Amino acid sequence: MIELCYDSYSLALFAVSQDMGSRQLMEFIENIYTEEHSFLHPAYYDNKKMLFSDTLYWVEYFIDKETLDAEFPAVQKDFNAAGYKFVEENMMSEYPDFDLFFMFLRLRIKYTNTQDYIRMKLRTLLSHYGYKRRSSALVEHIRDCMQFYHIETFLRGDVFCDIREIDIDDMITFRILG
Repeated sequence: MIELCYDSYSLALFAVSQDMGSRQLMEFIENIYTEEHSFLHPAYYDNKKMLFSDTLYWVEYFIDKETLDAEFPAVQKDFNAAGYKFVEENMMSEYPDFDLFFMFLRLRIKYTNTQDYIRMKLRTLLSHYGYKRRSSALVEHIRDCMQFYHIETFLRGDVFCDIREIDIDDMITFRILG
């Protein structure tokens, strides 16, 4: 499940989506490294400096994408001239929105939401992925993501629920365990 781990790309995407200022961004990355260490991609376990550097790179990229894209050929040429191999795929990342939804849900609850939960209808959750009905494969992937991020679902009155068994129009409350 390494694809669900926090990496610099996903953390930067979250920070930009939350319109974090510089100070808030630095505190956020520090908190991720100390409080969410077990969710970090293994490349960052013992390299806090690299997490900061890579995340700040991606934040800058998302904020000023046009300028950085225009400079990309020059950067690639400089790497080649210095004798380094520039692997473009190492600097680009494609994340399925599906997995980011639960990552962002956890991060919003922990770091930006004033409440310790987020509520939505199951229908809204499914439509977020472009589905009108739940399939067994889709539900299993949702459950895998929820298990990885330690997220549980509840109905009104804090009644634990299983998304496989509830009505599609039920309002779900997502909470982080522990």
